[in-house]
Amino acid sequence: MVEVIRTNAALFDALPDGILVADSEGRIVFCSTQLETLSGYSSAELLGKPVEVLVPERFHSQHVRHREGYASAGMPIRAMGSGLKIYLRARDGREIPVDISLAPLEAEAGPVVMAAVRDATEHTRAEQELRDSRERFQLLINGVEDYAIFMVDPEGRVASWNSGAERIKGYTAEEILGQPLAVFYTPDDARARVPEQGLETAARQGRYEAQGWRVRKDGDRFWAEVVITALRDESGELRGFSKVTRDSTFRKLAQDRTAAVIEIGEAILTAWDSERLLALVAHRARTMVDADTAVIAMPDAAGGELQLLVVDGEGAESLRDVRVRAEAAGGRGGDLAGALRAAGLAVQVILPLVAEGRQVGVLGIANRLGSDEFSADERQVMELFAAQAAVAIQYDRARDELRRLDLLEERERIGRELHDGVIQSLFAVGMNLQAAAARAGSAELEQRLEASVVQIDRAIRDLRNYIFGLRPGILADRQLAQAIESLAADFERESGVTIVADIDGQMAARLASQAADVVQLVRESLSNVARHAGATTCRVSLRAADGEAVLEIDDDGQGFDIQAATGPGQGLRNLRERAASLGARLEIDSRPGEGTTVRIHLPL
Repeated sequence: MVEVIRTNAALFDALPDGILVADSEGRIVFCSTQLETLSGYSSAELLGKPVEVLVPERFHSQHVRHREGYASAGMPIRAMGSGLKIYLRARDGREIPVDISLAPLEAEAGPVVMAAVRDATEHTRAEQELRDSRERFQLLINGVEDYAIFMVDPEGRVASWNSGAERIKGYTAEEILGQPLAVFYTPDDARARVPEQGLETAARQGRYEAQGWRVRKDGDRFWAEVVITALRDESGELRGFSKVTRDSTFRKLAQDRTAAVIEIGEAILTAWDSERLLALVAHRARTMVDADTAVIAMPDAAGGELQLLVVDGEGAESLRDVRVRAEAAGGRGGDLAGALRAAGLAVQVILPLVAEGRQVGVLGIANRLGSDEFSADERQVMELFAAQAAVAIQYDRARDELRRLDLLEERERIGRELHDGVIQSLFAVGMNLQAAAARAGSAELEQRLEASVVQIDRAIRDLRNYIFGLRPGILADRQLAQAIESLAADFERESGVTIVADIDGQMAARLASQAADVVQLVRESLSNVARHAGATTCRVSLRAADGEAVLEIDDDGQGFDIQAATGPGQGLRNLRERAASLGARLEIDSRPGEGTTVRIHLPL
């Protein structure tokens, strides 16, 4: 057989692979020209040598074992490239990667093995480049920490995992590989088969995009932007899916906060009533930080207590309309914290609602006992909505003030028409009656005409007193002290009652921000004097006492029984309501026949 091989050497030399024949002892009995070229050895140098001469020295003993094992196995045919990494040692010491196929041959002296040796340098280089490329790609994927990038098999189980997935979702590769995709979804979405529907859509359309809440290993939720892509081989068979997830919680919350601020702003501008508006603010503040309860409390008229006007979330029934003591120093939350704790809400943030440097209420956000403390970012969100609540309260008050000014303008118009129209007409009628009385020629008729003139004069005086109470424009270009003095002069001229004004200019200056309300208190009090007191003199004073401003209107009129004052007039009620709106304390001292003193203590 060996002679046959040698006889056909030219045929083997024409083959692209190097041909080597070895006997059962592993000695080389033939080598082709291609093998000589590949190894650098001549046939004379190789013939009779063990094949290990072509094997790198470190593999000698291993190759002998493989060769002996091959012989003992009956020398089966082994196809080229059977998966072993084989190297040929060239004469110059180079190690050349090769693929070798083996085929047994029968010879007269016994069996021999023919080996076809192919230079696998390019193939090995291509494989190495592919491996390097895969490693670089895997390093790239693993290095991406802002995205969870992983593979899912056709059955919906996690098949690969990168560092971004571990950071975002909290699972290590050992924990998550082989787990179903549903572990990342909320219980409601898992029950609704949302993960399966996403894979089905990707398989059908090639791609699926979605946004929604997902769940980390520790149970926390995050807002995810998801892209699922179907992966198919060359034949079109589905091999799995790639899934890219981005944590967009921060952007989602920023968008939600912006939307909430816009919604509240639109509600303010569309004139929602204050309770509905504050309910919206409380609800948005609570949901933006995923809290259990939000409350808004505002001080009562006296300022000593806070009333919980709005409660959103848990404890609404037990907390709504509860009153608690306001904190003496700083006026922040007072006993509100205790009321929330009593409702089982131990984790709290209580923020003052401040408008134009003045506290107008309190926003409280709370969670149940055992909850984590609110983060700094969540506190910033609460402060944003506390500012919104303060704006809402201030805007509502401004709207009320505009309505009040509209009313005052209407009263001014009515007063002007009464003065310029009705009073002038009555005055003309009175003049005509007086002229008629002078020409009556009858004492009885003259008396009756004079009595009618007296009635007309009395009606004119009453109308003038009402006009005085209606006219609001006295503050137009004046400071408070000047306005009160001018008001007193107008009252004296219209009513005939002598007025003494004693105004502390410094104290009036300190009340400048409340000037309109103080003028209205003076006006209402003097109007009551004109209509009911029957006084000849009246004193209006503004002074300081015990850290307060004291406004006092004192007359020498007929007085009245305060306990029995149940008439239809609204003078006293108006005084009480206006004083309460300023947080002031009203005192009325009067007895029948002894005049009346109205004393209003205004906080500074």
